[in-house]
Amino acid sequence: MPRTVDHDARRASLADAVWRLVARGGVEAVSLRSVAAEAGVSMGRVQYYFPTKDDLLLYGLQHAHRRMEQRIEARLEQTGGAEREVLVAILDELLGEHPETRDAIRVHAAFAAREVDGPTAAVLTDGDDEILALCVAVVAQARATGRTGADIDPELDGYALWTLARGLGSDVALYGAPVARARATLTRFLDRVAPPAP
Repeated sequence: MPRTVDHDARRASLADAVWRLVARGGVEAVSLRSVAAEAGVSMGRVQYYFPTKDDLLLYGLQHAHRRMEQRIEARLEQTGGAEREVLVAILDELLGEHPETRDAIRVHAAFAAREVDGPTAAVLTDGDDEILALCVAVVAQARATGRTGADIDPELDGYALWTLARGLGSDVALYGAPVARARATLTRFLDRVAPPAP
């Protein structure tokens, strides 16, 4: 009886190898040969699934993002579902407290430095518009319910909140900044532009 091959599992294993290599040595550390060695498989197996390095890098990036999304979804299950709670769960995950999230941020930075347009760039920004829209909506709701002053601008302060979270995550992942300080900074700004409901 022929053995069943789990192609998705094999691709995921190769993507994990890409992720580890990029996190340790940047995008330039990735080649079909280095991924084969890292994953403990033959070059032929790597080439069977990914004919070129770019194919491998793109799949590796998508895999890294899926892992991050799974962690965010797990955190969301612990919230009551209110927009502000959902936003806090997402932004807090992006700070990089979890080691895999820190690696994902490093991988993301490596890919961002490599390509600003094209299919990889599209993966880099996938979901960003939705998170930004949630930031704006949470700030707008806080202003509409009188929890902030008239000087708060939902568009500008929502954007500032989103970019602050991304910047703090990069500070933690790339430069070793303390997560506690990043979280305190994010919370301070969030409480100013969108205080929790009483």
